[in-house]
Amino acid sequence: MRNTARTLLGLYFLALSPALFSQNFNFQLRSKLNFPGQTLANVFGYIQDGREYALVGGSQGLIIVDVTEPDAPVQIIQVPGPDNLWKEIKTYQNFCYVTTEGGGGLQVIDLTNLPADNLTWYNYTGDGDIIGALNTIHALHVDTTLGYLYLYGSNLFNGGAVVLDIHTDPYNPKYVGKFSELGYIHDGYANNDTLFGGHIFAGVLSIVDMKDKANPVLLGTVQTPGKFTHNAWRLVDENTILTTDEALPSFVTAYDISDPTDIRELDRISTNDGMGSIGHNTHIRDNWAITSWYTDGLTIADAHKPDNLVFTGWYDTWNGTGPTFDGCWGAYPLFPSGTVLATNISPGDLFILTPTYVRACYLEGTVIDGCTGLPLSDVQIDVNSSDRWIDTQTDLQGNFKTGQAQEGSFIVTVSKNGYILQTIPVDLRAAEVTNFTVVLEQSSAYNLSGIVIDAETRLPIVNTPVLIGNDDITYSLQTDGQGRFNVDCVLGGAYNVVANGWGYLPSAVNVNSNAPANIELGIGYYDDYNQNLGWLTTSTASVGFWSRGEPAGTVFQNNPANPDEDIPVDAGDRCYVTGNGGGNAGADDVDNGTVTLSSPPMALARYDDAVLSFWYWFFNDGGNGMPDDSLLVLVTNGTDTAVVLSQNISESAWRFSGEFILSDLIDLTDNVRVHFITGDDQATGHLVEAAVDGFLVVPGAILVSAPETPAATSLRVWPNPSTGAFQVAHPENLRDAHLAAYNAQGVMVWSQTGAGETQTITLGHDWPAGVYWLRLQADNRLLEVVRLVKQ
Repeated sequence: MRNTARTLLGLYFLALSPALFSQNFNFQLRSKLNFPGQTLANVFGYIQDGREYALVGGSQGLIIVDVTEPDAPVQIIQVPGPDNLWKEIKTYQNFCYVTTEGGGGLQVIDLTNLPADNLTWYNYTGDGDIIGALNTIHALHVDTTLGYLYLYGSNLFNGGAVVLDIHTDPYNPKYVGKFSELGYIHDGYANNDTLFGGHIFAGVLSIVDMKDKANPVLLGTVQTPGKFTHNAWRLVDENTILTTDEALPSFVTAYDISDPTDIRELDRISTNDGMGSIGHNTHIRDNWAITSWYTDGLTIADAHKPDNLVFTGWYDTWNGTGPTFDGCWGAYPLFPSGTVLATNISPGDLFILTPTYVRACYLEGTVIDGCTGLPLSDVQIDVNSSDRWIDTQTDLQGNFKTGQAQEGSFIVTVSKNGYILQTIPVDLRAAEVTNFTVVLEQSSAYNLSGIVIDAETRLPIVNTPVLIGNDDITYSLQTDGQGRFNVDCVLGGAYNVVANGWGYLPSAVNVNSNAPANIELGIGYYDDYNQNLGWLTTSTASVGFWSRGEPAGTVFQNNPANPDEDIPVDAGDRCYVTGNGGGNAGADDVDNGTVTLSSPPMALARYDDAVLSFWYWFFNDGGNGMPDDSLLVLVTNGTDTAVVLSQNISESAWRFSGEFILSDLIDLTDNVRVHFITGDDQATGHLVEAAVDGFLVVPGAILVSAPETPAATSLRVWPNPSTGAFQVAHPENLRDAHLAAYNAQGVMVWSQTGAGETQTITLGHDWPAGVYWLRLQADNRLLEVVRLVKQ
């Protein structure tokens, strides 16, 4: 993914660049035809007797244009068809095949008589097992090696591939098989009995062995970046394929398919960082990828190095901008003359262009932290070039790969916040890789260390996750056998250090130097799922399993089905969510069974009480009849089980559970677990999505290791609940005690040691609504915990 943002220094160098960037480059417009009163869809080419013809998908039928002289094209005929926007065209020998969603089956046209206009055609609607049943068809592709026609997105087999024999008699296709295992295919590529299917709603590319047309074998799948897989085309080496996504984020993505069971992404490229324009169709000519982007027109990407795709040509056919479905529908680049065709949807324009294919100049390298010797991610790489796509950033391994069409000498600026900027002169040459390693030195750094201890026992807490972070960088650590943690060469600045282990409430301190970051944790259980604290997932369903991560939102009938973000009141961005595949709402929801999310065991026997709360999401819609699924929350102590919550009302929002007194439900033991269970009734097939976040169990008074507080030391709080501030009264003999308030996530929000001359403290006037815990401690002993409710 290319980063088009530039630093001020980069803009300065741009002014000195030897050549300014042109909007259209390495394309020459030869002519343009307009077709009033109709829209244009895809375009294909046909060659006969040395003449080249454009086969244009007009909304009123196939338009045939002689483009042998690209400066003087001649329309020959429009073959009538259903008046419909969608038209897709492919050829085999002297025959043309046209699909449309307007109905009527597959149009078969004999092109033998060209350039005369006395052509013959008819509509094939099926034979054999599908006789008379074929009606609407979205797209098609021809296995030209073996002579089989693949139809996609038809009214048959849930839109899966319909396979026709056309090598026996190209004018009279014969039905021979199908591939419908993964459902709807929007578009695809087929050659030598291998099918590459674009399952647009599932967001995956499939690879299928089609030798036995009646019994295809699925070899592998891969999810594409935009999870809306549109088309695909294979490179010359046949071990690499490129895909497009017809939704944001939209990329042309290269995959290594040498092992279909282990498909690996090599690179991805976009005209606007994946978000500014939507790609539609890509075709391969001699390892150049010619792609139509709706509002950005036509691009050439050098794909000779598929792990570093580089734009080397561009022609913008459309005046508008943005991620809309306007502008360029399709392109055809496979004429022997090199002529390229492109179509605009509305107004219906056919562009006839001559491309110049040039090899890319490649720029690649690695950036390393001079202090730690580790790779540096998110380092900005700026080049004083007029190429709009060459600037980039390093990946998680500290590597970057980019390039451009223009040769010459340039200055590369390597920069990252907190590091000393470097500039490097480079010479870029066509088809050559310029590679270098950069060591960036930190402008300031220090070593950060600390210890995590139990607030009651003062003993170290071992193997506890610790997150150290700010807006620029995050370190994920774990305490050692002495409860200590350490990270060398921390980038200078302030950091928030958070410790959170199962059985303790999280706590945080702020540091900005190498002073020890010591953290005390009080008992309780809290999980915002930004770290793995050991939850268990089980399932009897086929899809929609519980998954921990940043939620990928889905939408059903304009209503969110899966959340797009976790709850706003915690510090991270993760939660547990069912079926987090994104894409279509029905692609990864819970199907055909139940899914269960279970907490690790909680040792609550020493609590005289405990309060459970959590945030949850439950969505239930679609399918047959009224939605009838539910989210069930159970608590068990190893012997007895009780229902905490049973929710069957769907809502596209996070909801707070309220608070549950666990002693009202079960006896507190050291094997208390909470289970979140949801499922789908297979017979009705409704959409089912659920999520959980902000899980919290806080104790009341402690029976073990916390001495009974004498009445003379008891705190008194009023008003409680409060809509404003709390007044806290304490006896005079506790003036030197330590008071601290924690929010529901266990983060300290207020503290004070000693109370001065007064016996009354005011606090909490600026706290947001929620539950808080006031802890009184003296002489290294926890004396009292008071629950505060801010309304």
